[in-house]
Amino acid sequence: MAPYIGRRMRRVEDERLITGRGRFAGDIQLDRLVHVAFSRSTLAHARIVSIDPATARAMPGVLEVWAAADLHEISGGLSDWGPEDMIKKPRPILNGEEVNYVGEAYALVVAETAYQAQDAAEQVDAELDPLPGVGDVVAATAEGAPTVHADMDSNVSRRKKMSYGNIGAAFGGDSVTAKIRLTTARVAGAAMEPRAVTVTPDAESGGLKVWTSTQNVFGVREAIAGALGLEEESVRVVAEDVGGGFGAKGSAFPEEVLTALVAWRLKRPAKWIASRSEDGATTAQGHGAVIELEIASDREGKLRGLRGLLIHDMGAYTASGASQPDIIVPHMLSAYVMPAMAFESQVVFTNAVPSGFIRGGGRPLGNYAVERVIDQLARALKLSPVELRRRNLVQPEQIPFTTGYPAGRRGLVYDSGDYPKLLDLTMEKIGGVPERTDDGRLVGLGVACCVESTGFGGGEPAKLRLNKDGYADLYVGSTPQGQGHQTMAAQVAADRLGWPFEKIRVTAGDTANTPPADLTAGSRSAVQVGNATARAATAMRRRLLERAGDVLEADAADLVIEDGVIGVRGAPAKSVPVSEVVPAEGLEVLESFDPKRPLTYSSGCHAAVVAVDPETGQVEILRYVIAHDTGKAINELIVEGQMHGGYAHGVGYALHEAAIYDPDGSFRTASFLDYTIVSTGEVAAVPELVHIETPTDANPEGFKGAGESGTIPAPAAISSAVENALRKRKPDAVVDHLPITSDRIVEILKA
Repeated sequence: MAPYIGRRMRRVEDERLITGRGRFAGDIQLDRLVHVAFSRSTLAHARIVSIDPATARAMPGVLEVWAAADLHEISGGLSDWGPEDMIKKPRPILNGEEVNYVGEAYALVVAETAYQAQDAAEQVDAELDPLPGVGDVVAATAEGAPTVHADMDSNVSRRKKMSYGNIGAAFGGDSVTAKIRLTTARVAGAAMEPRAVTVTPDAESGGLKVWTSTQNVFGVREAIAGALGLEEESVRVVAEDVGGGFGAKGSAFPEEVLTALVAWRLKRPAKWIASRSEDGATTAQGHGAVIELEIASDREGKLRGLRGLLIHDMGAYTASGASQPDIIVPHMLSAYVMPAMAFESQVVFTNAVPSGFIRGGGRPLGNYAVERVIDQLARALKLSPVELRRRNLVQPEQIPFTTGYPAGRRGLVYDSGDYPKLLDLTMEKIGGVPERTDDGRLVGLGVACCVESTGFGGGEPAKLRLNKDGYADLYVGSTPQGQGHQTMAAQVAADRLGWPFEKIRVTAGDTANTPPADLTAGSRSAVQVGNATARAATAMRRRLLERAGDVLEADAADLVIEDGVIGVRGAPAKSVPVSEVVPAEGLEVLESFDPKRPLTYSSGCHAAVVAVDPETGQVEILRYVIAHDTGKAINELIVEGQMHGGYAHGVGYALHEAAIYDPDGSFRTASFLDYTIVSTGEVAAVPELVHIETPTDANPEGFKGAGESGTIPAPAAISSAVENALRKRKPDAVVDHLPITSDRIVEILKA
């Protein structure tokens, strides 16, 4: 049988989804369904003086109006994220004292229809006493800035210093140095499907069944069970189809807990579906940082050290974004030998929605920072940016490469890669670049390298059940939102079991089927789910061969399985259909993947060619090349799709996307009228892909992650290209803000 791993196959999920037969959390229709809506703050920071529900309660169809004081179950808030050494503020499930960002809920309404619920929510009379607010890290860290929380003395939640090597010597008197101060706007996940949740009492378990739009069914289960005082096994959380997540849906949210509470209290099914503006204002955002860097090299361009300061926007509460600096800073190493590093990171509260992980999970920020400062160093050295990178790349013979960065027992070690080859292939593919377009626009070239940690976590489960009818049911705990789990996992199972692909059914995103699994994030699916599936399929294969050995009177080591038939190697006439060795009740195995080294490192090099109109500031991407090493591809077609989608996200970060808060915390971009995402016009230049594969021993299957490799270097490469173009008109131009909007380009040229 030809291998399934490595085969280019169309995703089996796609036909159902693109023909409108997907089933999302908002699609669930149940008898006696009630609808939930929320009264939300229009102020960034205010003390709740009083809440009067009388008018709302008297409106048609309204069943309940509850404030925090009415809900003893939620007093604990949502559990903290982040390191232990930070000042934490748990996110309230419903705020009863002090709202801290625009969109924070202070009351909920339950009604017979969604329109009745929303109309009534707008009539809840709340007296809010405004307090000073701070909308970003610049405002939050300014001298004399008000505090985000009235009971705090400072907006800084955590200060952490990290260093290795001799940073003093690195910046010695004979070093060549360069500096840059970078500002990155907040970005949103902006998924096609806004967050939604439907919950019903479950008579069979005595608990609840929850359908929700999430990347983390087990995290949602834990939050709901914890708040309601239920056993986790009595709360079943399902994500049948999810219309995009991109990291923003990786946490449990207050609305999921509160909708479950409504169903539990009223003993009726309950539903909440966010409006687009609600989703924009209340779902996790990412980035939102100021980064100051200085880099040093010798006079030949050999890097000596990197130092700086990262100020990261955590938002109003301690949510998943609290730990992002621990991802951002190590990804500043990129693909280079960096002998010394000294960095301070500050995590800062602001009056903005709590931050989380948006595609790349901080990796694009770290990569953007170092690649931008390397471009400035190249200018100081009078070297081409490509040549400076080439002189400092980790060489293949240095792999595995111990970077020096302190992390875990071994430190941060790159397990695989050929970074010079990626750079060479990228430059070969991009070829020559003109100075200007035929219509006179400035043309620029930008290059950025990257190394990406993929595959975090451990204990990933996979359960495989083989039925008498010849169908195999594979259950994985991971929660997909478009990554192609059903196809990818089925290919691995078919390959390792020796089974027809079309007879493997994959179920994901259901807490009833497996032990707890981590969320889908951090390019971990191929590594964790792929290896867990391979273990389960291999274990099932072993059981089948042992059973068939008795039937065929042969040693199991001499047997092979192909297309559902077990035969003796070298004796094709001696065989038995697998169905004859499967008992009536079927066979089942449960395996988990728990590697000693969960991380494996993908790598890439991107090159962008852009045209910039100096009069209007308009940027057009003319060509884009991605050379990537994402290990052994389970399905090259899926990997290519991930690269294209990741590239689109990177273009958005670079040129368009900004969740904008005024300095006082007022939110200006809750809908797509104001928050710009890329459409087909902005990604008309289809990325040209070059794939290489270097082996890794970090996991038995040699898989690496691919979900974010198309995104991570894109802001740096595009910024470099725009800067290169602008310097043909203004030699000292520096691009130091994301996104690079047209008005900013005009300002740079006129400065």
